[in-house]
Amino acid sequence: MRRTAQILAMLSMVCIVALTGRAGEDDAAAIIKKTSKAHFPKGLDTKKEGVRTKTKGTLHVQGLKLDFTQEVSVHAPKFKEVMELDVMGKKIVVTSVYNGKTAWIRADDKDVKVTDEILAAFKDAAHGMALMQGAFGNDKAVKYSLLGEVKVKGKAAIGVSVSKEGKKDINLYFDKKTNLITKVEMRTRDLMSGQEVTEERYITEYQEVDGRKVAKKIEVLRDGKELLTAEVTEVQILEKIDASEFAQPK
Repeated sequence: MRRTAQILAMLSMVCIVALTGRAGEDDAAAIIKKTSKAHFPKGLDTKKEGVRTKTKGTLHVQGLKLDFTQEVSVHAPKFKEVMELDVMGKKIVVTSVYNGKTAWIRADDKDVKVTDEILAAFKDAAHGMALMQGAFGNDKAVKYSLLGEVKVKGKAAIGVSVSKEGKKDINLYFDKKTNLITKVEMRTRDLMSGQEVTEERYITEYQEVDGRKVAKKIEVLRDGKELLTAEVTEVQILEKIDASEFAQPK
């Protein structure tokens, strides 16, 4: 569940994707330009760096279907996720925070040890958000390459791989009609099984908030198996989120 919190934090960032950087080929550059315009039809306000979302949905874990609500605050690379889970009639609140360097997790009123593996997962999440935001747009180490045309949920889409040396690639698929992101795919480690898995996130519906097209409904699969379905019920685009929000309580 700890790792799932980070997945959801990344999912909430799908709504502000803006890959405005270089592309290895002209075709890839044209695709990135189109999707940037689609996600930011009125242009990107670079002064607004914070995002806060509220989400509700169902998590599928070890044969159980767990209802949850969630609030995520992001000021990249920092993020905070507060998830309330209904586990067999019992409410459990899990808070997960990454402050850009270290992380902490608290389940109800008990601290959970952050192992090296968990911290690495937090860092991967932050890196994924940075790539998806276009934070490395002016970094010559960031590469874009075409993946070709595919069908996503029965609709024509075209894929672009986003990569940086020493980091995991992220594959983004854009709906050919709307130019909006329809699928995000990556390899990641499942902390419950300890195995590498292929994670697919589908953005099945969008909404407009503050001049941006943001995710409204999301589905996530791991190795083809359903992990969660979620609906983003509220989105706030903020100039910043105070650093104190990411500080660990004493």
